Amino acid sequence: MKKSFLALALMGAFSGAAFAQSSVTIYGVADVGFQSLDNGTPAGRFSRIQSGQEAGSRLGFKGVEDLGGGLKASFVLEQGILLDTGASDQGGRTFGRTSVVGLSGDFGSLNLGRDKTTTLKFFDNFDPFASALINNGTGIRGLYFVGGTANSADTTGRAGNAVFYGTPNLNGFTALASYGFGEVAGDTSAGRSMGLNLGYKIDALEVGYNFAKDNQQPAAGGINAVKANTLAASYDFGVAKPVAFYQKQTSDAGLDKKVYSLAVTVPVDANSKVLAGFTKVKNDTALTTGGTVGSSKQFALGYSYALSKRTDLYTAYARLTQDAAAKEQAVVAGANVTEFTAGVRHQF
Repeated sequence: MKKSFLALALMGAFSGAAFAQSSVTIYGVADVGFQSLDNGTPAGRFSRIQSGQEAGSRLGFKGVEDLGGGLKASFVLEQGILLDTGASDQGGRTFGRTSVVGLSGDFGSLNLGRDKTTTLKFFDNFDPFASALINNGTGIRGLYFVGGTANSADTTGRAGNAVFYGTPNLNGFTALASYGFGEVAGDTSAGRSMGLNLGYKIDALEVGYNFAKDNQQPAAGGINAVKANTLAASYDFGVAKPVAFYQKQTSDAGLDKKVYSLAVTVPVDANSKVLAGFTKVKNDTALTTGGTVGSSKQFALGYSYALSKRTDLYTAYARLTQDAAAKEQAVVAGANVTEFTAGVRHQF
């Protein structure tokens, strides 16, 4: 009996040593609220309970193992959840938000699998609305091209079958690059996606540049390469943090689009903040009937109040007006879009 207890004790000791440098974390976000949306649908306005309005509801697992010498192995498996129905988000994928494994060290980080595109991460970093609250949970960046559509089975804002490399922080400079394999037999460019973020942050100033290219495959066949170049700059004055965006979009099919935004975050107190933003879309893409698509303008206002470090309440309102041929966030061309949201987000 004593030998059995001794053996068990030794096994426990060795097991503890083997896993002392490893950790696995379970985390998530539960976000749900009310949405009133008029996007030009002939049937009229939507009044519904929506999931993920401030931040996408999710359940995640992430782990890291210290391999020694500054080298670490890690993984992330993150499932999107539609909290209002219990279904999986991102087209029903089990781990549709993120599924990567990689290594990190003094050289930076290298991950393989599926993750947000570099452009979506770019807007997550700069957008005061945190890519949420309006445009059906996509924030200001809902009017921008964020990639992730190269593979017709994919969902906007994420790249699959991809390699992601991020540099370490080099005195304020950082870079993040991605390459998504199209995996089309006999053609290495079909369905391929590429992205690059360059950033610099010093004190209260932060500036960034993003390049994105998706070789989309339209139903008619062939490749329609969509490209976007984006610039952003923000400065934290303490009493307010303004940010400016600019993006130029082009494609092989004749897309010619420019998007501009000015937005600001204003802390009210330690627990609350006000968000405001104005975005203009100038779409010079030619119409087959003559002329161009035209312009769209959106104003958005939001408010967030933290009940605790993990739970907050939020609300937002946005109105989008556009020219007769423009169709940003609308079901039919020329329709104006108005949206009101209010809800609660809990992080664990």
